[in-house]
Amino acid sequence: MEGIKTSFGRKIKRILHILNPLAGKGTAKKVRTHIKETDETYMSVSPTETSKFIRESCKVEPDTCFTVYGGDGTVHRAVNAIMDSGCAHEAMLKLVPIGSGNDFVRSFDDMPDEFVSDIMKFNNRYAANIVNMGFDCGVVKRADKLKKLPFITGPFAYILGVVGELLHKKPMKAKVTLTYEDGTTEEMDDKFLLVAIGNGRWYGGGFKAVPGAKLDSGTLDVTIVKNIRTFTFLKLVGAFKKGNHVVDPNKGIVKKSFEKYVMYKRCIGCKVEGCKTISADGELYDESVADVKVLPKAISIIKHKL
Repeated sequence: MEGIKTSFGRKIKRILHILNPLAGKGTAKKVRTHIKETDETYMSVSPTETSKFIRESCKVEPDTCFTVYGGDGTVHRAVNAIMDSGCAHEAMLKLVPIGSGNDFVRSFDDMPDEFVSDIMKFNNRYAANIVNMGFDCGVVKRADKLKKLPFITGPFAYILGVVGELLHKKPMKAKVTLTYEDGTTEEMDDKFLLVAIGNGRWYGGGFKAVPGAKLDSGTLDVTIVKNIRTFTFLKLVGAFKKGNHVVDPNKGIVKKSFEKYVMYKRCIGCKVEGCKTISADGELYDESVADVKVLPKAISIIKHKL
């Protein structure tokens, strides 16, 4: 295929369409009929095989635009494969959000049609959107099971997961260490309900957990929720979902009704020790430490135009 010229001033030599047949309960199969027969298309067989295919494709032709059809999980695997290949500064991503969870692309609303996004590195992996620990991981586990059921959408599955997890709510005893741009650090050792570290702003099908995050800021926005009672959680969760828990993200000022329970921080690194599971872009990893750092201007992204 003839390459395409981008606003970055370089020419993409190859376009590859990557489809996840399970995304959006089979939507990708329908989308495939709208792709030209002459276009190069890869239908995902398994997450492992898809990651391997993208890594190898990067090494064969680094100047490739990967048009990825799927949700946040598909994006997560594509980003990890491109970063692992060592070709992140040559390859590009074009995202077609057809998954049950499409939270990463929600943060595209204030970005140009083509932009270079920051990426988070946690332990030996990468995340594009949000890395979180605590209560939310239990919610994700429940939601993953629920959204496989007929007529249960991704956002609704997440809400049902929240309700289910509340009945079995357990605080996370953890040590949180924040590293700021000036090199100083801050430590907190306590019981927490959740910690959400964001490059993007949304997760869980529309929960605006880190409302000040921006994809090219070179920083991480972190929402830390202390261990709170179920009644208090239910009283505040509506405002939290809309992102109304934060008044001024630049100064870390939260709404008065949240002051006792929520902290909002902006930093370049966040280490959480004592967690049991890490959720990265909705993908779960059973690890007890999450060492998250921002990688500024790491990967080029093209918006999908409907």
